[in-house]
Amino acid sequence: LTTDHQYPRRAFTSTCDTSAATALAARAVTELWSDYPHLWPETIRALFVSSARWTDQMRSHLPANPAKGDYAILFKRYGYGVPDLDRARRSASNALTLIVQDTIKPYRKAGRSSAQHVHNEMKVFKLPWPVEELRKLGAAPVRLRVALSTFIEPNPSEPARGSKFGYASHNLRFKLNRPNEGEAAFLARISKAAQKPIGPIVEEDDNWIFGRNRRDVGSLHIDELECAASDLARRNLLAVHPVTGWWKTKLVADPQNLVARFALIVEIDAGETEADLYAEVQSKIELLNMIQNVV
Repeated sequence: LTTDHQYPRRAFTSTCDTSAATALAARAVTELWSDYPHLWPETIRALFVSSARWTDQMRSHLPANPAKGDYAILFKRYGYGVPDLDRARRSASNALTLIVQDTIKPYRKAGRSSAQHVHNEMKVFKLPWPVEELRKLGAAPVRLRVALSTFIEPNPSEPARGSKFGYASHNLRFKLNRPNEGEAAFLARISKAAQKPIGPIVEEDDNWIFGRNRRDVGSLHIDELECAASDLARRNLLAVHPVTGWWKTKLVADPQNLVARFALIVEIDAGETEADLYAEVQSKIELLNMIQNVV
């Protein structure tokens, strides 16, 4: 319900679709940012969008055993679903949210004559997983949801429009280590993937809902996987790495001076299973803070 433009002849009228949704989303984002004014815009965007879930009615369009392509169709129809401001605001005992705000220098000059600059760095995070609690849950299913948010600078060149790697100043991706994959093997796999972002994309075999084809589009990447809690306990390495962007081209003189901000949101949800995931993570973070203060 909203005011009518023909007031006072007609006081009220109704509004719907994107017009109403835009106003509601703006209000919710404003409330979220007022609760956490120290967070970056990249973080607020990721928290709000990642809080969305498909309703049962939306999920009724999925087949009994949905594949990644089925989720892609659902995404085209409903996006990520209905946002939940309460979920975006707070963690719970059986569902926790970790927030990372960081910067990255995606590219640097090549050491030899080259048509492009080269990748400069990646960020690898050892997440303070609630390992003991996850091990207690054993084979019980848990959901992991990851959101990576960054703001790009569009390429002012006209031919760059419509180019996945030519329009954005930088492109970032996230990767999670697999069960029993050590840090050295994980970093080797990520380095190889970062060098060849263009070409045939092989779907990952670790139960991500969307997978790379749907996830690695735009500057806000969200995906979710469901696995056994005991498996997730062994998957605590999360990497953020760059792939090609127009900052990597020779049009940029000193790419090593260009810094990109990003926000990483990691959520673990045990659903209806009773688990105190939050307490264990909180104690680990408090210990890390104590160590940093001593150093």
